[in-house]
Amino acid sequence: MSEAPSRPPDPAVRRALRVGVLLIGLLVLLAALWHVRDVLMLAFLAVLLALVFSFPVGWLQRVMPRGLAVLAVLLLFLGGLGLLGWRVAPVLAEQARELTRSAPQALQDARQWLEHAQRSMGPEGGGAQKPAQPAPAVTVSRAAQLALPAAFTLAEAATTLVLLVVLAAFLVHQPQAYVRGVRRLVPRAHEPVFDEAVARLTHALRQWVGGILVSMLIMGTLTGAGLAIAGIHNWLLLGFITFLGTFVPYVGAIASAVPGLLAGLAQSSHHLLLAMAVYLGIHVVEGYLVQPYVMRRAVEVRPALLLFGQSVALALLGVMGAVVATPLLVCVQVLVGYLWVERRLHKQG
Repeated sequence: MSEAPSRPPDPAVRRALRVGVLLIGLLVLLAALWHVRDVLMLAFLAVLLALVFSFPVGWLQRVMPRGLAVLAVLLLFLGGLGLLGWRVAPVLAEQARELTRSAPQALQDARQWLEHAQRSMGPEGGGAQKPAQPAPAVTVSRAAQLALPAAFTLAEAATTLVLLVVLAAFLVHQPQAYVRGVRRLVPRAHEPVFDEAVARLTHALRQWVGGILVSMLIMGTLTGAGLAIAGIHNWLLLGFITFLGTFVPYVGAIASAVPGLLAGLAQSSHHLLLAMAVYLGIHVVEGYLVQPYVMRRAVEVRPALLLFGQSVALALLGVMGAVVATPLLVCVQVLVGYLWVERRLHKQG
């Protein structure tokens, strides 16, 4: 008795199996990427730093080989960091300690002022105002417990910085070698699309990096100078905080103003008003001069989309996610505009 010939599997079943395998593979890939998210963010920061290096390397490459240009820029960068650590870091550290000492009293003054304003607007009553209680002193044992984690954190930060600079140096030395390595994984029919996408991403990120660096320098310098003229203590540190905070649009600008307002409040209510005037004036300058004339040349990301992306990145990846959220959104916007809008929907702009 002969066996009945086996029927080929139904095409719908094969399609469902193929989709299931693809989904499982995608989930495994996403899980693996999630476990190495810190490494991926470090690599993305290295790409941004390599783009920063690419500006002086491109200028020096006109008069020397690219390898020597990269070495010269790397030495200048490390020398600048060393000079900053030797001359400026002690001043910043002292101002940071002074700001840390004055911050609790400033917060206490702010709380008392709010309580006084609330009592004056509400019905009379309430007990006598309690005197401000000094912050409890940190004991020696507690300081010893905090010293070891702080040392590990400092060592980790130094190691991360060295790794970041080394990665950026390799990337800026031979960027096309890494692009060609990824290009080999792309099917031959899609290589022109890959080349165009890489070219657009590189152009957009270079524009954004150049614009944000100029914006950071302008905002940090104006803030430090304005606070110094207003007589606010620790103006150098506060200007440096604004310089760093400008890298994260909107959220960073607001967060970087808080230490300056606390420093002004710690001196007097008059200095608080002066600090508020300085920060308001700086943000007016940013809105009417820096954004239209500097950042307008970069890829424009809508404010609502930017804030949403920063919130999602902060919730998923922490503070570092908020730091890299804006350049990541620039990349996503460029890729969606090219791969989906132009190539799939055949729309321009």
